Amino acid sequence: MKHSVTNLLRSLALLLLFVPAPLSIANAAPAMADTVAAQPAVTVPEEAEDEEEDPWTARFLAPAVVVIAVVVVGASISYYVVRVRGRYRVV
Repeated sequence: MKHSVTNLLRSLALLLLFVPAPLSIANAAPAMADTVAAQPAVTVPEEAEDEEEDPWTARFLAPAVVVIAVVVVGASISYYVVRVRGRYRVV
């Protein structure tokens, strides 16, 4: 019987170690919330967003590809007109 009383007292002591801490925080929280929420601890200035530049691929590579494509299409049309169409004549 003594063994169960000892276990009961140990479990009660363990329970009392952990119960008062959350209860004291719960009671003190509303008083602390008013003082903390009233003023910020540190004011941080807002930084202006920097305008992001286009990457070099969008600025240089894309227009270069468009110009090269136009030159290739123009060259192939001129090749067709000069070489292929010039060989065959409708009689």
